[in-house]
Amino acid sequence: MPSAARWMALLLAIALAGCGESGGGALDPTPEKLDGTPSYEFEQDDLDRAEDASDAVKEYCADAVSEAQRIGCESHVTEEEIP
Repeated sequence: MPSAARWMALLLAIALAGCGESGGGALDPTPEKLDGTPSYEFEQDDLDRAEDASDAVKEYCADAVSEAQRIGCESHVTEEEIP
């Protein structure tokens, strides 16, 4: 069973995720906010885990509605947690 901390982090990432379509390119470590200023929402560890996520995890997270939601999902979900 997944830890409560992981689920809370995933739910927080989903709650904070903006609207829009997920980009299919490389992860951007310095995404921009709506006003054009740099955003540092994700720690480098989160970006690294998302980039190293397995194909199964990436497929599970593919329906994310934003890059933030996708990175949050890919960096916190493991194959053992996929239904």
